[in-house]
Amino acid sequence: MVVLCAIGLGMSTLSTAGTPSSSLIPSNTLIDSAISNSKISAMLGIINFSYLNHAHTRQDTHSLALGGHLYVHSPQFAGFSLGVGGDFATWTGFYQHEDPELTGPYPSHGIAIVRQAYLQYHHGPFIIRAGRQFIDTPYANWDDYTYNPRAFTGISAVVDIIGHPKDEQWSGNSPLAIGGSPATLSFMAARIYSYASRFSATFTTGNRYTSAHTNGFYVLGARYQTPFLGNHLELQVWDYHFYGFANMCYGDAEISRPISNGVFLFGNFQMVSEGSSGVSTSFLNALNADSVDAHIYGGRIGVKFARNYDDNVALVADYSPRNYNSFRHGGMVHPYNDISGTLYTTTMQTGISDYGPGYAYGIASNFGFFANRLKFNASFIRYLVRYGFGGSVYSYNGAYGFPTGEAVPNQKLWSMDLGFSYDLSSILNGLYIADYTDISIAQNEAGYAHYQNPYFSNRFYFKYRF
Repeated sequence: MVVLCAIGLGMSTLSTAGTPSSSLIPSNTLIDSAISNSKISAMLGIINFSYLNHAHTRQDTHSLALGGHLYVHSPQFAGFSLGVGGDFATWTGFYQHEDPELTGPYPSHGIAIVRQAYLQYHHGPFIIRAGRQFIDTPYANWDDYTYNPRAFTGISAVVDIIGHPKDEQWSGNSPLAIGGSPATLSFMAARIYSYASRFSATFTTGNRYTSAHTNGFYVLGARYQTPFLGNHLELQVWDYHFYGFANMCYGDAEISRPISNGVFLFGNFQMVSEGSSGVSTSFLNALNADSVDAHIYGGRIGVKFARNYDDNVALVADYSPRNYNSFRHGGMVHPYNDISGTLYTTTMQTGISDYGPGYAYGIASNFGFFANRLKFNASFIRYLVRYGFGGSVYSYNGAYGFPTGEAVPNQKLWSMDLGFSYDLSSILNGLYIADYTDISIAQNEAGYAHYQNPYFSNRFYFKYRF
């Protein structure tokens, strides 16, 4: 199958390309919006994670971890500089070692890893990095829900064709991205050979679907923004080749227009088009599938407020048609990120990117209060899944990569996210707390009693940056 790239719409007000359209996922927008651009960045804190799964595992799991990071970026010499950074998390013993979310799978009681070790060259609008690093793209991103952001090994580069970034933009350890650039036209390219997941203390050539040796992936991206007839227009397009899995094109666009003093109306459109990778070596057998044929179309319309780019409320929707005999009859393959907020209707635990064919709609919002010290997000999303398994998505041992068992046809689900973060710098500069909760419930048809619900997830953060 030939995958055609299409341009769609994305939030010009968000700061990273990795979450171009998500006001629903707080990990990259409210907790740690970006790793500091300062030359030395450090953090210590406590994270409590609780996950209640009354569906398939029928158990509640918890984890309380102490951890942090230290990132250092050297001064620049003739355009060259070095970046190095390590992350760690350790089990506190407050709970039994029930959940690997924060400190890795049992018997490990902690994770410690050098996730950044790169050589950088920076000249004017051009930047290139080689080695272990963070990148931020829609379907390969760092995802900082835990103490150990997802890291990649490879070569990546960004160039601003029209308009230059600030001189100090790349003097720190921020993920390489094009979303935060003030430039009119920017390009990004990366060739990635291995990665370290949020739950691992090692880099691997496998991915979230297989432990086998793969050839990694490449990604190319472009972003264009400009005033247009009194409006603001932004376009992004990304092309991925996940070797042995899939070719993907993601498009994202937005147009926004002032409607009164400090109030803007915005509209968005997004599109994913994905087919088989077209190489002789295929790893789809790890997913019990022979091909990939996925398409997703999304839209959003809402209002945002100039006082704070995080202040917005929007109606959101996504649709994914069925494509029989492919992976999950039209399901999407994304080997290097979780449901990290790229689609408009993604929440903390649920999303069309994992559920497969169907549609979703709802409302999402972000607001800041008290001079933006308090940030709040809330969303309510309704799903209809053509092949429902009570919310189970991480098992691929059935036909076409579905979980084993009988699917619930046109299963209805809903998900609600609530979250906040509060800046405590008035007490100690760099101190803050945050809490995020997701509740997801599948409404099951009669005769499918083996799919019970709900799922409940809560993350509490207490962190100190210095």
